[in-house]
Amino acid sequence: MTQTTTALVPADSHDAIVVIGAHENSLRGVSVRIPKRRLTVFTGVSGSGKSSLVFSTIASESRRLINETYSSFVQSLMPSQARPDADHLEGLTPAIIVDQEQLGANPRSTLGTASDVGAALRVLFSRLSVPQIGSPQAFAFNVPSVTGGGAPQDGQERPHRHRERKQYTVQAGMCPRCEGTGKVTDIDLAEVYDEMLSLSQGAIKVPSYTADGYYVKALGETGLFPADKPIKDFTPKQLDDFLYKEPTKIKISSHTMTYEGLVGRLRSSMLSKDPESMQPHVRAFVDRAVVYRTCPECEGTRLAEPARQARIAGVSIADACAMPLRDLAEWVRGLEAASTGDDDAPEAARQVAGITGTTPLLARLRETLDAFIHIGLGYLSLDRPASTLSGGEAQRMKLVRHLGSGLTDVTYVFDEPSIGLHPHNIDTMNELLLSLRDKGNTVLVVEHKPEVIAIADHVVDLGPGPAPRVARSPSPDRSPGCGTPTRSPAGTWPTALV
Repeated sequence: MTQTTTALVPADSHDAIVVIGAHENSLRGVSVRIPKRRLTVFTGVSGSGKSSLVFSTIASESRRLINETYSSFVQSLMPSQARPDADHLEGLTPAIIVDQEQLGANPRSTLGTASDVGAALRVLFSRLSVPQIGSPQAFAFNVPSVTGGGAPQDGQERPHRHRERKQYTVQAGMCPRCEGTGKVTDIDLAEVYDEMLSLSQGAIKVPSYTADGYYVKALGETGLFPADKPIKDFTPKQLDDFLYKEPTKIKISSHTMTYEGLVGRLRSSMLSKDPESMQPHVRAFVDRAVVYRTCPECEGTRLAEPARQARIAGVSIADACAMPLRDLAEWVRGLEAASTGDDDAPEAARQVAGITGTTPLLARLRETLDAFIHIGLGYLSLDRPASTLSGGEAQRMKLVRHLGSGLTDVTYVFDEPSIGLHPHNIDTMNELLLSLRDKGNTVLVVEHKPEVIAIADHVVDLGPGPAPRVARSPSPDRSPGCGTPTRSPAGTWPTALV
């Protein structure tokens, strides 16, 4: 039996974030009380201290306090943070900063991996796809497969006992050729040699591979191909030996050398090095000769063959990730309808075995996709590289991701989320900000747009001017739900200067 009470408890009194005497950067003894579980907008002219108050004081102290809970070893691996210059702070909750910085440059990072939609999709395919290939990581292109073996031991020495060796394989979804990047490096042979010339005429265009050099002279003595014949006249076998032959011991004159095809030699001697450590003329050659192309094995999907073959209603996970989000949402909606026994569900979806037990998973996935579409990102696909997202796209993606998070009673900090958005998209973004608040979170927004200020429950107006004339104590005339502020010191500052 569960018993609940509506009586107030001491914890209910902690209903605000309190900052007293903040002096960080341009702030001059600013004190402010910010209500929790409300949407608060910070306004003011550039340089008035908005970021100093929100990011450098509130969010910074929250993160510093959380970091101090880790062990000394973990703290040594994290950047050190000094305590903000403020007399007193209380009522802080864990802070999550949502800014417009581009996502990480990891070549395997995509919209799907950054938004966690890909993780939900992998769970779905691990349960419903045919053929069954394993757990969700079998569809993860950023996890390699592992194969090993050995003889189990029980710790007791028993002579003449035969230990059975066992082999195991942990199936994952990474393409072994491109290692989950979807692209492979190749060498432009036209930049490596001139097929109209012979080796003795200087056909090789690689730096330090001159016709009178030791290596090129040694090539002519291998007997694998003629040194005085134009490369275009080589037989297929001679050309293959010249470019791709595996390392082989060959006797030349009075000594033995290891011969390796030119392409393999270049990969090991040049392409494996850090470009920054190369001499300028060598780096210029590498920039010309190395090209990137779609992986021929996975065709750019980043996935191993088993993951590409497994399908749900005729759709593979690679097909699903390549769909625009609006199309993917329709496909998921059809599966969801089939899971509930809807007669209007697509026939292919109704034929999927075991689909009736996945209704909660499909509903959550569909809701997340609908949120992406609602905020204007329905044209993107899950296989879109994260590094190619604009700042506005990245921030909206982060907003949707946090909206689907199970965390509550945390502080979300947004840095001008309306930058670069169409007015229609500002309205949808406002709805998501309010939804984030309604889940029981404190939402702090640094913003200038009246459309965003109008939805705030509380406004902190810093000013009237930039530092050092920043106000010592912001006191906006603002009540919840009253629209934009009626009297704003920062708003009248330009008029006062005229």
